[in-house]
Amino acid sequence: MALDEAQRPDIHWRVLGQGPRAALALHCNLGHSGAFRGLAAALDDLMTIEAPDMPSHGRSGAFVPGALGGQIMVEAIVDRLKAPVDVIGHSYGGLIAVRLAIEHPELVRSLSLYEPVTMLAARGAAPEEVAKNHAHMSKVLAHYDAGEPEAAVRLFVEEWGDGRPWAALPEEIRAAFTRQVPFVVASQRDVLDDIGQIMPRLGNIAVPVVVMDGALSPAIMTPACDGLAASLQTARRVTIAGAGHMGAITHAAEVAAEVRKIVTDAA
Repeated sequence: MALDEAQRPDIHWRVLGQGPRAALALHCNLGHSGAFRGLAAALDDLMTIEAPDMPSHGRSGAFVPGALGGQIMVEAIVDRLKAPVDVIGHSYGGLIAVRLAIEHPELVRSLSLYEPVTMLAARGAAPEEVAKNHAHMSKVLAHYDAGEPEAAVRLFVEEWGDGRPWAALPEEIRAAFTRQVPFVVASQRDVLDDIGQIMPRLGNIAVPVVVMDGALSPAIMTPACDGLAASLQTARRVTIAGAGHMGAITHAAEVAAEVRKIVTDAA
């Protein structure tokens, strides 16, 4: 069922690069479309990337609590795209990319995924890591439910940020993250509960896929990415040396090289 207009904020789109292939890039929670500048520069000869800001992120409108974040983004993408594209997704953006490929296969030529938060794909091989992630996010959600959004996002960032402690972040970034936490909390309905029923439908994906993680990322990401790749018929699995969860930004050249390979497979 489609969202009503009150639940659909204005989504801002950024265009990066000038290559001949059309691509879509979906950023992580607490990020924005400009995070793909490095990746786009490395792929400028190959693709033109359209990248949306998620609700309450970048220049997009504010998220309406109670709405379904994944559904907002899928509907916005479907409204925007007119032809198949190569899709790049980082973290929660990677999970949305997977959902897009399942529900709208006519729009997706390839998937390049950097640490998509497919945590539930790790249940078989690493149930203890899934439980630890659920416990950590339960603390985040408890702070939010108690009316403590800054405490909630601080705990989230300490696990999933770029390694800097909360106190080291500039005040304006801490304030922006706190404003964005309602969308982060809403995203957990996809990550923890799979409200979009993504996991049971992974076998429907038929396009070339590369699933990447960073060698220095939180422990759950390796089994989560392994489990995702094992559920797909067309996936290649890559680990980026020296990278953490923000490797799509910090190691843009290495990630871009893997995107280039998978796009070649999809040509």
